[in-house]
Parts: sequence; structure tokens; C-alpha cells
Amino acid sequence: MIMTTFKSSDLPGVGRRYSLEFPDGKVLVVIVHHTGSREIYLFSEDTDREPDFWLELSDSDARKLGSALIGADYQPVPEEKVEMFFKNIRIQWIQVEGDCPLTNRSIEDLQIRTRTGATIIGIHREGEIIGSPDVDEIIYPGDLLMVVGDAEQLDALRELTAGSG
Repeated sequence: MIMTTFKSSDLPGVGRRYSLEFPDGKVLVVIVHHTGSREIYLFSEDTDREPDFWLELSDSDARKLGSALIGADYQPVPEEKVEMFFKNIRIQWIQVEGDCPLTNRSIEDLQIRTRTGATIIGIHREGEIIGSPDVDEIIYPGDLLMVVGDAEQLDALRELTAGSG
């Protein structure tokens, strides 16, 4: 939805009125009272009619909502960047075979990221999940590694976990 018009006006004895008029005819009205409370109204077309939606917020709640709207603690990633990321990066589970060269050694000792470019982000072992394992975590035969990387990196790690047989 693209905003076409933004207006504000004083409401004597009440506070200030802000309105956003959208191309589809909808109008969002926010009234900020001198007391700090806010009223929000959504009109489908003409603001002389009853609103389709309304909400009253305390000053504290309005500030929390405003913080969320401006992205104070979260900045969304543009959709095209997310698509590019998922085209290149994959998350897969890779089984560690019993006779592979990785078994019974720590992640740090193995230097998997240096050797393959892939990163271990989790381990499924005997019905339990180890999320974001520490570098001193030992890789055991039968572990199921959750790894992230591009196709080439995952293939390199898959070769290391396949074992000699």
C-alpha cells in the first residue's frame, strides 16, 4: 500500500490529528490526546462514516507500537536479499558414518568450517538436539549434523562424513 497524503491538524482542547490517505480510498486517522492516549481509526472510504476499525492505546502502549513500526529493535531484510540468500545457502542434515575421519574428535580439532566452508549449527544425537554446539563438542559415529552452507560446501562435508567404506 502506497501512502499518497499525510495531513496533520490541531484539535483544540484535545490534541493533534494525523491522517494518512491511501490510493485505494482508505484513511487511517490517529488522534494524540494531551493526556498521552491515542485513538486509531480506519475508514474504508469517507471519514464522515463510522470507522471500520478503531483502537485506543495508552501512551506506553502507543510508544511500544511506534517502536515496532519504526523498526527500533528489528530491521527487516528486503525480499530480494532473502531470495538471493536462499538460492545460495542451504541447511541440511548430514549423517556421520561410523568409520569416517571425523568421529571422536571435537569440532574445533576438525576445523570443519576451514576445511569445507560449511558450519555445524546443530547435532541430533540419541534423540536429543544440541543446538549451536560449542567448538569443544565431540562428533560421534551416528550423529546427524545440521549444517549450513552452499551446495559445494555441503558436498565437501558430505564426503568427509561418508566414511571409508
